[in-house]
Amino acid sequence: MNGKRIKKRMLHYDLLRIIAAFSVVMLHSAAQYWYTLDIHSREWIIANSYDAVFRFGVPVFVMISGALFLSSEYELDIRHLYKHNILRFVVLYIVWSCLYGLWDTRNFCFAEVGVKPYLKEMLHGSYHLWFLPMLIGLYMILPMVRIWVHHADRKNLQYFLGLFLVLQVGRETLRAVTMMDEIHYILDITKVEMACSYLGYFVWGYYLAHVGLSQRLCKVIYWLVVPSILLNVVLGNGLSYHYEKAMGNIYDSFGIFTFIVVTGLFLVAQEFFGRKQFACTSTAIIKEVSADTLGIYVMHVGLMGVLANRGIDSMMVPNIIGVPLLAVICFVICMIAAAVLRRIPMIGKFIC
Repeated sequence: MNGKRIKKRMLHYDLLRIIAAFSVVMLHSAAQYWYTLDIHSREWIIANSYDAVFRFGVPVFVMISGALFLSSEYELDIRHLYKHNILRFVVLYIVWSCLYGLWDTRNFCFAEVGVKPYLKEMLHGSYHLWFLPMLIGLYMILPMVRIWVHHADRKNLQYFLGLFLVLQVGRETLRAVTMMDEIHYILDITKVEMACSYLGYFVWGYYLAHVGLSQRLCKVIYWLVVPSILLNVVLGNGLSYHYEKAMGNIYDSFGIFTFIVVTGLFLVAQEFFGRKQFACTSTAIIKEVSADTLGIYVMHVGLMGVLANRGIDSMMVPNIIGVPLLAVICFVICMIAAAVLRRIPMIGKFIC
């Protein structure tokens, strides 16, 4: 979002964007054959474990947005917000939905199927593009949320975040570990929309950046990060084995252990990298790659599909190597493509 920016560039947020972008590419690389592999096979367990470790990307993106855009150091103009930010994401979503839809219909015969299937695929786009409408929604309520957080005291913010922790993170964690219909029914009727979903992470990012936690609580979270990663892996595999089907809910964005990992990563970046002085060359590289992260996000799934058709996928070598190898290949190619595309005059910012 554009506005009156603070003079000092917060490079730790740029680093977090890069890490978050790579984590998204990693989890999609890991999930490439997630639905087709036997859940008892070594390959599935490896892929599922990678998926469990790298689920922090989207929450981190949202928390960075909350930390920056809810800050009192940004002067918000609603007309500018719609003209330059919301419009950009709307166009971006339409463009890439159409491109992915056209790719999915490449084997269609227009004379046989007509125009409707083409329009349907272009409307559906690709599964990972859900991120853009979610951001658009957060931007649309941003003016109201800013007024609230700037006038709310610490207890008021903690009350909302407590609701988020119980009614979203707690609910989704409980849903992941039980298949009882009665429990799921109770969880469904206790959902409170505005205290749930990514608005919670949006406000959580602001809270950590501008209100903060005690040093004691920060240390507790740091100590819990590695056990949380391990629990995501163990429970992610164990629950799938127990219920005899692939299950990833326990390590999804709102699982309690992923919440801890996301919080720990954000705090580490803020505490350690936020104070670090970077050399000019390092600063330039970090800024450049950070600027490419949105392009990497929208393009990487399509590139994976193109490469898979040419035999380049997460199973081209044993997937314990193949998953990160494919992720690195896609990340680098998309980064280069995004760096080129976003520099196209007039239309660059609307395509990546």
